[in-house]
Amino acid sequence: MGPLELLHLGAGLVLVAMAWLLPRHIAGARRAAVTVLLLDAAPLALGAILLSLAAGRPVFAGLVVLALGAGFALADHTMRLTLREPVVFSESVELPQLFSHPHLYLPFAGPGLVLGGAAAAVAAAAALLVFEPPLWAPRPGLTLVAVALILAGAWLLTREPLLGKTADAVRRLRPSGEPFADAAALGPFAMLLVHGLIARAERPARQRTLAAPSLVGGRRTGGAPIVLVQCESFFDARRLSPLIGSGLLPAFEACSTDAAFRGHLEVPGWGANTMRTEFAVLTGIPETELGYDRFNPYYALARAPLASQVWRLRQAGYRTICLHPFDRRFFRRDLAMPALGFDSFLDHRALGASSRPPYCSDPDLAQQVLRVLDEAGPHSFVFVITMGNHGPWLPKGPPIDASVARLFDPAAVPQGMALQRYLDGLRRSDEMLGILMSGLEQRRNGAILGFYGDHLPSLPQAFEHFGFAEPHSDYVVWRQGGAQPHRCDLPAHCLGRLIVDQVLGPTCSGPVANEMERALAAPS
Repeated sequence: MGPLELLHLGAGLVLVAMAWLLPRHIAGARRAAVTVLLLDAAPLALGAILLSLAAGRPVFAGLVVLALGAGFALADHTMRLTLREPVVFSESVELPQLFSHPHLYLPFAGPGLVLGGAAAAVAAAAALLVFEPPLWAPRPGLTLVAVALILAGAWLLTREPLLGKTADAVRRLRPSGEPFADAAALGPFAMLLVHGLIARAERPARQRTLAAPSLVGGRRTGGAPIVLVQCESFFDARRLSPLIGSGLLPAFEACSTDAAFRGHLEVPGWGANTMRTEFAVLTGIPETELGYDRFNPYYALARAPLASQVWRLRQAGYRTICLHPFDRRFFRRDLAMPALGFDSFLDHRALGASSRPPYCSDPDLAQQVLRVLDEAGPHSFVFVITMGNHGPWLPKGPPIDASVARLFDPAAVPQGMALQRYLDGLRRSDEMLGILMSGLEQRRNGAILGFYGDHLPSLPQAFEHFGFAEPHSDYVVWRQGGAQPHRCDLPAHCLGRLIVDQVLGPTCSGPVANEMERALAAPS
């Protein structure tokens, strides 16, 4: 191989090295053992080898790999800023949603940057494929054979006994299980491989431990209806600043005054990852029992029936219904909700809503909830996942209510326009709560209403401006007919159990029951 050919090959290798080093820079990864470095570099190196073999063009292969590495680095950087978490292995299940629901993802990274960068990469790769002279004869057939062998080997690695042995081997790298630390210590790609392998190896035993009980016994004839609302990005925004007056959330204020229980809710995510709070509330299972599947319990863990508060209610004869005015396949809820015990799942098609903005408004959804409750009967549990105030909160949109627009000057606050739009949506969420309280009062059936936020909104610059660093959302548990008010802060996995206990009685003792007792006994 002559000097020009060596230069040609070297240029491709430099591009691959850049593709590897850029994500490592974002992750803060520095020195590591040779084994760890090889594991971290393996995915990109393997991709470069296969592309080079297929096309015979190392610069083309290096550019494609660089584009993929840069895209990963951008996603990782964006998540660290907006969600306070790097990319984790379970994010792979959301990759198709980037194409089916781009409006939920691209605005956070910048549509111009993402689409422009992708277009430039495609154009450059196409040009190289045409104009770059092959350094060796392209072998696409051999590449397909190699890909098939690699996929077969990967499949074998995910099956016992190789899976257990491989998981034991990567455990020797001593991952901590914390994404920030492991991304820095192992490198981002090695972290994804290690976490994914260990999670898959541990999952069958965890599913057996957490399996749902068999449905036995006859159906009960009475019981208070339960409505539990998981309100998108809800929290008492009056905590953010004195500028946000007490009049923003009148229904939440009234509900808090009369609520049986109210307080801050310790949620397992910030800015997104709704499914973590959702799973915790519905099951009563703390994150400490989920291992690496805590990053997204719906990724694979909740594909088999798991013990939950929903199954408790079904065993007691309740009809269990989930309402979500969005795509039922998002987060694979179409598989997870039946596994968690729901009889039926009404999505945007059943509710006459749209999976694109503008979503079903929270007040309209409240009317749907009351209609479903009337049809299902009083012995029902209705779980509601709202979509009306989902981010991103873009500058363009319908006029903002005057009561919100006059709270502060958006030009004086970073992300001020987004914050105003969020607060405008929060006002409608509060209206939903008022409609539900009024409707349940009229029915006079002793209904229990739970209302909580899944996480705080991803408005990091606005929060920093106001010096607000609290990570918790808020919740209320209200009962028609009144109850002795109690203020207590709860972790998310205690909330669903607390509500169901009001109807079925306390569960047997255990760590979670003891944790609930301590929370309820703590001074307000």
